[in-house]
Amino acid sequence: MIIDTPEVQDINSFSRLEYLKEVYGMIWVLVPILTPVLGITIGVLAIVWLEREISAGIQQRIGPEYAGPLGILQALADGTKLLFKENSSSIYYLIIPFGSNLVLSDLNIGVFLWIAISSIAPIGLLMSGYGSNNKYSFLGGLRAAAQSISYEIPLTLCVLSISLRAIRSSTVDIVEAQSKYGFWGWNLWRQPIGFIVFIISSLAECERLPFDLPEAEEELVAGYQTEYSGIKFGLFYVASYLNLLVSSLFVTVLYLGGWDLSIPYIFVPEFFEINKAGEVFGTTIGIFITLAKTYLFLFIPITTRWTLPRLRMDQLLNLGWKFLLPISLDIHDMFPMVTGFMNYGQQTVRAARYIGQSFMITLSHANRLPVTIQYPYEKLITSERFRGRIHFEFDKCIACEVCVRVCPIDLPVVDWKLETDIRKKQLLNYSIDFGICIFCGNCVEYCPTNCYQ
Repeated sequence: MIIDTPEVQDINSFSRLEYLKEVYGMIWVLVPILTPVLGITIGVLAIVWLEREISAGIQQRIGPEYAGPLGILQALADGTKLLFKENSSSIYYLIIPFGSNLVLSDLNIGVFLWIAISSIAPIGLLMSGYGSNNKYSFLGGLRAAAQSISYEIPLTLCVLSISLRAIRSSTVDIVEAQSKYGFWGWNLWRQPIGFIVFIISSLAECERLPFDLPEAEEELVAGYQTEYSGIKFGLFYVASYLNLLVSSLFVTVLYLGGWDLSIPYIFVPEFFEINKAGEVFGTTIGIFITLAKTYLFLFIPITTRWTLPRLRMDQLLNLGWKFLLPISLDIHDMFPMVTGFMNYGQQTVRAARYIGQSFMITLSHANRLPVTIQYPYEKLITSERFRGRIHFEFDKCIACEVCVRVCPIDLPVVDWKLETDIRKKQLLNYSIDFGICIFCGNCVEYCPTNCYQ
C-alpha cells in the first residue's frame, strides 16, 4: 500500500502534537509540586535577608551589600557554600490560605493539623542529639525537647480559643469569621492577651532569642547541633527559618485577618472596585496582603533578637508552666485571665516596663548612619605616604597616652620626659607594631590633637 505525501505529513504532525500534549501534561503535573517549593525557598531567602538588614540597622552596620543588588543573594551564596562543603517537611503550607479560593487543602481540622505535626518536633530533637554520640549534644537535645513541650501547650490552647470563637477549625473559615466585622473584627482586638501568649510561645517553639537555649554557645557547646556541619547544619539552619515563616503566617491567619485588609471606613474590595469579573486581581491583592502582614510581623522576632537577653533554663520553664499556661487556660474568659495577672501584679508590670524600655532603646538607635573603619560611606582621603598603615604626626603629639589606654591590645609604646622648667611632657619616641595592629581605629578616634591620619 502506497501512502501519499500529504497523509504522511498529517501523521507526523499528529504524532508531534500527541508528543507535545504528553510533555505539557507532565509539566502541568509538576507545577503544583514545584510552585510551593519555589515559594518556600524565596520566602526563606527573604527572611534571611530581612534579618540581616534589620540587624545591621539596629547595630549601625552596613550589612550584606556585595552578593547581588542590596545583598539579596547573600543567603543563596551561604547555602551554596554549605552544600559544597561536604557531601522539612512543607506540609504546613498546604493549609495556609492566601485568598478565599486560594488554598491547597482546606481541611476542617486545618489548625490542629499544624499543631499535630509540630508536636513531632521533640522526637527529632532527641534523635539528633542522641545520634551525635556525644553526651553534651544529647543533653542539649533533652533541653530542646523540654522547651518545645513546655511551650507547645500554651500555643495549642491559644489556637483552641480561636477555633472556639470561630466555631470552625478550618483556616479559611477563621479568616472569613474575622472579615465579617472588618478591621475591628480581627482576633488581635478580641483576644490581645492570647496574641501576646501566642507570640511568646511561637518564639520559644522557633528557638529564637530570648529562648535560644538549645543552641546557646555558652550553654552546652552548641546544643544538639554540635556534631553537624556542612549541609547537615544547613538543614537545621533552614528549618529554623521555615518554622519562623510558618509561625508568622499562622499569626497572620489567626489574629491579623489573613488576606482581609478592611481599614476602618475603607474596604479594600470597594476601594479597588474588585468584583466577580476581577477575581484574578482580587486574588493577587489577597496574596500581597497576606505576605505583607507576614513580613511586617517578622520585624518583632528580629528586633527581639537584639533587644532582650537570653533566659536561664529555670526562668524559661517557670515562664512556660507557671505563667503562660495558667493564663492560656483562661484566654476565652477575661475575668479569670485578669485575676491571673493580678497574682503576678508587680512582676508583670515591672517586666512589661523593662521590655518596653528595651525596645525603645533599640529602636531609637536603629537606622542611624553606619560608620565603620573598614567600609565608611565617605571614603577617607589618605596621605600620599599611606602604605596600609596609620600615618603618625610626631610634632602634634602631646604624650597624653590616651591611645595607650584605649588600645584593646596595648600596642602603642610612648616614651617621654618631663620638662621641669615649663612643666610639659616632651615626646621622645613613639612606635606601633603594625604586624599586630587590628586597625580598630580607637587611637584615631580618641586622639585629642589628631596626630593620626
